[in-house]
Formats: sequence, structure tokens, C-alpha cells
Amino acid sequence: MLLLAVSLAPARVTSPMGRAPKPGHGLSTPKMWQDRTGHFALERPAAERWMLRSGVRGPDGEPVPLLAMSQETGAQLVVQSADGIHDIRLLARMLMENLAGEARVHGGEAYGFSFTVADEVRGRVAVVRAGDYVALAVASWPMGAPPEVVDDVDAMIGSLGPVPGALPPGVF
Repeated sequence: MLLLAVSLAPARVTSPMGRAPKPGHGLSTPKMWQDRTGHFALERPAAERWMLRSGVRGPDGEPVPLLAMSQETGAQLVVQSADGIHDIRLLARMLMENLAGEARVHGGEAYGFSFTVADEVRGRVAVVRAGDYVALAVASWPMGAPPEVVDDVDAMIGSLGPVPGALPPGVF
């Protein structure tokens, strides 16, 4: 016969020896994206579907300060510096007229406008003053992209402006 003895002595709980990992350890992505030249900044979308890249070159070989891409949806936003432009309304109107000259493109008006290419792509163009600089934003997405993509594009364009702290107080 086997007997088991049970001890009723109180147990003591101790924490493990050594260092415990601190929660949230590591670098977080900054909320604002800033152009390398310091001409403009915009707020990063909260959605992880967007990849922001700088220093890429466009089809004509010109540098593109910002390319925001969503591999998942096919959407993209390009921001370029419009050096030498002082009248942002005139630039927006010229861009709209040039796009409207394309048989399959239909646009809107003023400082920014929306466009549709055939029944395949939608997009937005915005001309934004960023302190002493003018930024040109062109975004496009496939017709079937989820509404959140359009919300992200609108938020990025809406936040486009000068780098925080780059302007003297009271300018905006």
C-alpha cells in the first residue's frame, strides 16, 4: 500500500530572477512623414496597407520626393515639388485642362480636383502651398478599391503642408 502525504504548509510565490522585458520596447513609426529637403510633410495613414518611399525617380527620371503605395489595393499617391510656381490656382487649372484634353479623363475644378479614367481608375490631384513651396499631389486607385483607401488618400492630401516648426509663429 502506497500512502501520499499532503503538506498544508503555505506556498510562497516568487518572481523569476533576471530582467523582465519592458512592454513597447522598440521604435515606433513617426506620425508625420517629412520630405528629405524639408519642403513639406504629411501625416502617415494609420492603415498598414501603405508603404511610403522617398528618393525614387519618376518615368522621366526626375526625383519624386514621396511615393505612397498600397500593394494590396493598387492605390498610389505621388507628391512632387512644383518649384517656381507661385499661383497654385493657375497650376491646378492647367493640370485639369491638360487632363481634360485626354478623351477618357473627366475632372473637377480649382485647387484640386478628382478624375476618372474610363471605368478603371479614379484619382485626385491637389496643389498645396507648403510655406514657401508648392506641393503637387497626384493619387490614383482602381475603381474597385475599398472606401478606406479613398479616406486614406483624402487624409494624406488634407495633412500635406509645411514641415512642423519650419514656419515662424503666426504664419498659418
